[in-house]
Amino acid sequence: MSALDPFKQWVHQRCGLHLEGLAEARLTRAIDALQVELGTQNSDVLLAHLRQDNDLFDRFVSQLTVNETYFFREPETIQWLVDTYLPRRLAEQGGPLRLLSAGCSSGEEPYSVAMALQERYGDRAQALFGIIGGDVDHQVLTKAQAGLYAGMAFRALHPSLKARFFTPVGRSFQLSASLRQWVTFRSLNLLAPDERAIGGPFDVILFRNVSIYFDEATRRTIQRQLKRLLTPNGILLCGVTETLGNDLGVLSLKEEQGVFYFQADTPASEEDSGAPTIPLTNHIAVVNEPDAPTALPAQEPPRQTPPSSSAPTAAHAELQHAHDALNQNRFSEADALLAPLLADDPWNVDALLLAGLVARWQQQPQRAFDYFKRALYVAPECWPAHFYQAELLRQGELPDHPTQRQRGYAAVVRLLEASPLASGGLTVIAPPLPPGDACFLAKRYLSEHTATQGVG
Repeated sequence: MSALDPFKQWVHQRCGLHLEGLAEARLTRAIDALQVELGTQNSDVLLAHLRQDNDLFDRFVSQLTVNETYFFREPETIQWLVDTYLPRRLAEQGGPLRLLSAGCSSGEEPYSVAMALQERYGDRAQALFGIIGGDVDHQVLTKAQAGLYAGMAFRALHPSLKARFFTPVGRSFQLSASLRQWVTFRSLNLLAPDERAIGGPFDVILFRNVSIYFDEATRRTIQRQLKRLLTPNGILLCGVTETLGNDLGVLSLKEEQGVFYFQADTPASEEDSGAPTIPLTNHIAVVNEPDAPTALPAQEPPRQTPPSSSAPTAAHAELQHAHDALNQNRFSEADALLAPLLADDPWNVDALLLAGLVARWQQQPQRAFDYFKRALYVAPECWPAHFYQAELLRQGELPDHPTQRQRGYAAVVRLLEASPLASGGLTVIAPPLPPGDACFLAKRYLSEHTATQGVG
């Protein structure tokens, strides 16, 4: 038995996290930190402390997940919820309606719903809807309550909403006090939710982009628990790429206006939503082939080599400025900084990767894809470009091509398993995603049987 196994078993028993494969690296780091904190390497002593000290366990668990999220992720789902489903529920039964973001991380999801509802209903929104965010990680709940965000959390948020609901605080932005007071955050263990503590039952439960951390048996248990928290005819929304992986027979899968959701079966006489149940055994997702690859120049570009100590640093400084502008969501500024750099050196891997990220968050996915492709042409080891190309397909920003998507994630895993700290051919900027997190996510996405819908 591995020395990690007792910790895996306890975490799985306590909150359901599945810590196999690459997740073991995160577990090892968490155990190393725990040994330093407690001053012992005795596993029995460490486990005893984790069992007895809830605060210690909370800090331990916070190191085991990748809290990668942002405002208005998968916006079509949010808009359908706000524009179609919730108005219908209000017409049928009146308010207030209750919504739960299960596995809310640092709060971007419930706050996105709050902003969308405020936009539609104005001052009435807070009387019509109650919004709860729940997570097992107390550290991210503290961040959510503070409502202070920076960098890529705003990648998909419309500038008008950012201007309306956020105030600059140094290099960060704080959400308005009104929304912070409206959305309530509470501890939530998905394996054993306390209905009284969390405040159910709920008309809508958002369980999006969370299930990658659980094996199938645990997902089934969690769905049974969440089903108990739903009102009659309430719905459960999963992430758009998690739909098939969560069709486990606990709830019925339905589709409306291109949005998939789960709902408890009801007698035929009571079923009046008009949303058909999807017979998944006969359902074939039809996807379009991606656009033909852009022709590459006949002359092969020079391979990038690490800069010498005497090399000019002006271009490096401009790259860092562009990187900083991207992280502060100043996309036009980053674009303007990168244009002359690419004019002088069209095969600069750092600049091509940054330009791809800028294009992606400017809603130009094909342009982003082409930049990543050029980066890979000059540096096939550029795992960030492989990862973000695959993300464009997985999240529906371009027509999905499953083989190409899987090939991209497989390249990430292959490169990072061979060299876990690989820079990806970048010589100036740091990879935009930690290598360990990228490999962890790529392995998860490769292992899932997913259906892609909408834009993430």
